[in-house]
Amino acid sequence: MTAHAVRTLLFTLAALFSTLGAAAGADVPWQDAEALRGESAQIQRRLFRAPDAALREDVAARLEEVRRLWFTRLRPAYEEAAPSRMRPLDEAVDAFAGAAGRWDPSATASARARIWTGLVDGAFRAALARLDEGKTQEAAGWLNIREYARTSRDTAASIAMREVLAGRMAPGDARSVIETELLGVYAGELRKAVAEARGHLAAGYGVQLAGALARAGGLHALLSESLAARLGTQEANRIAEAFARLDGPDRPQGAGLDALLVRIETLLATYAPASLTPKERDRRVRLLARFVALVPVEYGKGVRDGEIAIPFEYFEAGLFRDRAQMLFGDLGYDLAARAPQSFDRLAAILKDMQALIARKGDRAQVDRLAEEAGTLLAETYGADLSKGGDGAALSLLPDILDEILLAGGAGDWQEAELKRLEAYALFDPDVEQRLMPRAPALALKMEADFWEGSAESPGLGRIVAARGAEEALKLAVTRMKAATQEAARILDVRLSGLGAFLQSLAILLREGLEAVLVLACMIGALKASGVPARGPGGWRWPVAGGVTAALAGSFALWFAVGRLFALSTLQRELLEGLSALAAAAVLLYVTHWIFRKSYVGDWIVQIRRKAAAAATGRKTGSGGYPGWLTLFSLSFLVVFREGFETVLFYEALLIDAPAAPVLAGLAVGGGLAVAIGYLILGLEAKLPVAAFFRLTGGLLAVLCVMLVGSGIRGLQTSALVSATPVAWFPDRPWLQIYFGLYPVYEALLAQAVVAGLLAVSLLGFVLRRQAALPARSGGS
Repeated sequence: MTAHAVRTLLFTLAALFSTLGAAAGADVPWQDAEALRGESAQIQRRLFRAPDAALREDVAARLEEVRRLWFTRLRPAYEEAAPSRMRPLDEAVDAFAGAAGRWDPSATASARARIWTGLVDGAFRAALARLDEGKTQEAAGWLNIREYARTSRDTAASIAMREVLAGRMAPGDARSVIETELLGVYAGELRKAVAEARGHLAAGYGVQLAGALARAGGLHALLSESLAARLGTQEANRIAEAFARLDGPDRPQGAGLDALLVRIETLLATYAPASLTPKERDRRVRLLARFVALVPVEYGKGVRDGEIAIPFEYFEAGLFRDRAQMLFGDLGYDLAARAPQSFDRLAAILKDMQALIARKGDRAQVDRLAEEAGTLLAETYGADLSKGGDGAALSLLPDILDEILLAGGAGDWQEAELKRLEAYALFDPDVEQRLMPRAPALALKMEADFWEGSAESPGLGRIVAARGAEEALKLAVTRMKAATQEAARILDVRLSGLGAFLQSLAILLREGLEAVLVLACMIGALKASGVPARGPGGWRWPVAGGVTAALAGSFALWFAVGRLFALSTLQRELLEGLSALAAAAVLLYVTHWIFRKSYVGDWIVQIRRKAAAAATGRKTGSGGYPGWLTLFSLSFLVVFREGFETVLFYEALLIDAPAAPVLAGLAVGGGLAVAIGYLILGLEAKLPVAAFFRLTGGLLAVLCVMLVGSGIRGLQTSALVSATPVAWFPDRPWLQIYFGLYPVYEALLAQAVVAGLLAVSLLGFVLRRQAALPARSGGS
């Protein structure tokens, strides 16, 4: 069977199921609308590739299906339900077919956006009309053809329709709820389309610009009656004139087009289809405060001395400014009513921020503007709402996940990757910091899903990099939205005293025990080897100095990141990964030395030689011990690696819990860690020297392998090393948290190599010892 025949069969089956579904849904062809949307997206995606005969045949077949879906399946229903939208939709479908036929991606993107906004517009009007007529089943079918609130889980419109169908709500009451929600969604989408058009214009993305402009025009048509009702005829006419220029032959280009889009943003600033509920208003205030505060952070990392230092961070600064502008538009009506002067000043601040970012101006000015905006929001809405925080991040994550899906569905994988990194920047550190102490397994799962995922369930990073199937992207987004919802549920609940104590205890044991074990094993081995604690060549000052420097460095870095400079998400992951690998390298040497001491033979002679050498600080040939620099480095690295992150975890835990049980857990956890260290040191006096060296050497070998796994994982999440999930290794959070064993090929391979080096080291000393035994026996 040829590919064309297979495609024809699939289209026939789709049409059959669509027909059955439409009959079940009171002849409302919402399945056909989704099919048309999907087919047009597939065509758009193919136009990004160079055409050949097979590709043209594929596009032609899909265009045939698009025309069939509209003219045969959808048009009759729309002509009856929303006759005023027939001509624009007919023209859009014809334009889409013509543009795709001549392989014009920009014109195709524009026509595709007009088709979908026209379908949504007609369905919106049809749903309201059917509710007015009491035809609730038909209204429910038309309601399926819509844009959804991006952070919705079970929307007010969906609930209202369900209540109507169950007979528990009057159609007129449901109509009010549905109209209010959908107009609010479309107003937000209109602002988003205008902001995206400005971004695409600045970046020079012609295809995406054409789609965003057409989408904005279609949404304006949908909202035209609401605009006149809320803003008045005169203001609505000004907006209509501006949109007419966008779609007319005299549309400006370059800076002129950007100025026109800025004018549209300004005209829409006070438009709100309906008054926001207190909950929705508060949510938008938090998000606005968060984005305004993030602009100087990202700008400071992205720009140095008027030049772009990190392009992604610079991009993020502009993106966050644009998102703040959209949210300001949502709040405009409410803000103008509450505090007209604050409204005017915030509008000016956002405009000034945009100009500074565009010309790469002084960061101090951006800081001052952001601080002033935060003060205005606090004065208007209260200090608590103006703080933003991780709650705002969790609220926004579903929005960005949906945008990743939209970008991937349109074949714009570069945009999808930028959105993925934006979402990850919201998760780490804000959400992860609070989630890790309370639900470490969920935090690790969410982090993996941002990157490679697992062998069975690929993560966003792997799908986007491979330009994977749209279905796989949908599954990943659905999974991550569910995890986001679970994280929000966990973090919404304040911890009890007992819960705070236990989680505080778990943090210190999880993060600090590894360092305590390394230090205890190393100190015990030094003592057993006869190395003095004090004096020249002693171990106490290098170890104490390394630990003290690490603790001071952890708090200094925490202070600096919070107050002096910003450490990006990827930079923090890189710091953790490199410090873990550096600690593993030093520990590998120390472990090699301990294995060597386990099998050198005459212990009395070795200890006497070491004791004599300690007095002068000399190394004694094969019996030499790690010098002060090695001891200092290992002590510093194993403590610093965990110290900075531990400080962040406790800072986050104190947000959710009373201080007393947190500090009690810290004290008890510290006491347990120290007790375990003393227990290991006590074995040095009770076990035979050789057995003690073998025990500590084996434990340090395990810790060395763990550090390597954690270090490679840090490099993977800082986007420096690829991550390839494997199905043959168990994906268990406890293995990752406590043993550094991640089900990814690169980390497991590095750990296997290090384990092999340690095994070779141990085997070499065993063989040399066995070879030396006959000689010593003969000598005696």
